[in-house]
Amino acid sequence: MWEIIREYNKSGKTILLTTHNMEEADALAHRLAIIDHGRNIALGTPAELKSSVPGGFLLRLRFGHHTPEFLQRLQSLAGVREVRANQDSGTDLYADRGGSLIPEIATLAVSTSVELLDVHISEPSLENLFLHHTGRSLRE
Repeated sequence: MWEIIREYNKSGKTILLTTHNMEEADALAHRLAIIDHGRNIALGTPAELKSSVPGGFLLRLRFGHHTPEFLQRLQSLAGVREVRANQDSGTDLYADRGGSLIPEIATLAVSTSVELLDVHISEPSLENLFLHHTGRSLRE
């Protein structure tokens, strides 16, 4: 189906595609709008939209019990652009780097007696953009 859409578009036709699949939107769209509950939350090319995510990388972290002071200390790590608490003792951390930040996060957690339970790192994506604007995953 993707090839049919690409060929049709190459022939100079404009295509309006509605999808919940961000990978599909990224692969096929030259320009896109992300709509949430009837409200336009982002508009532009896929590259423009992905580059608008603070820092680019999203680290979804899950801790045992942590405090607001701990989150402030996470915010002070080099390259961290934004820290947001989420459900289930989780934290979304937007940063300029991904894996190289993990040792610093782990060291901070150990030094403050906070248990680091889970880490998920993702590079810039349209799904991360949606998450940043809405605070929730497309899968919720």
